[in-house]
Amino acid sequence: MSEKWIWLPDWASDLSLWEDDLTDADASAKHSFIPYEKMAPHLDDVYAIDGLSKANTVVGWGLGAFALLLGASKRPQNQKWILLSPFANFCDEEGPWNSENLLFKAREMHTSLDVGLKAFKEQFDDEFSDWPEEWLDAARKMDATLLADGLKFLAAKKIENVIEDSDNIQVLFGRMDQDVTPAMTLRLKELLPKASFKERPKSGHWPPMMLF
Repeated sequence: MSEKWIWLPDWASDLSLWEDDLTDADASAKHSFIPYEKMAPHLDDVYAIDGLSKANTVVGWGLGAFALLLGASKRPQNQKWILLSPFANFCDEEGPWNSENLLFKAREMHTSLDVGLKAFKEQFDDEFSDWPEEWLDAARKMDATLLADGLKFLAAKKIENVIEDSDNIQVLFGRMDQDVTPAMTLRLKELLPKASFKERPKSGHWPPMMLF
């Protein structure tokens, strides 16, 4: 029986955009890409997502990784996690956002969606690829309320306690990531004492660059 992988997206993101590349991480496995709009209602209990507890490997990117870490007590024994650009606090002083401007952006999802999304896209514009435009095109089609809910979640939550059961967790992050800075990810070292951390020197925020 083939391994089962489940992929959890970052805020306002669609990992299936890169399905052909990402499934190369284990070409023999069965891969399921959870849409943002299916993950967003379960951020407080990510293991309520159908099938997540039965996956051999879960890949979480950004917000998806954050939700996994917050739900670590429900992680099944022997389930592997690959965390891409994870963080303990999205409003960390080392990052570009604080709770006040995130909540402003949450309101903007209902009033000026395109303006709000473009402010996030600007964090990626220095990265050499078409991926920021692909990300923006996908985000524009998403439900504004669920986008706002994700930002409110990021503004309200943070991880403060050590996750002792941090075996079989791989953390990957890009040296050139402008959205989740390396310093934000490295703060997790104290909270994930048994996890492995690997920096990708030529990578920014995009999963294909971090994984390969």
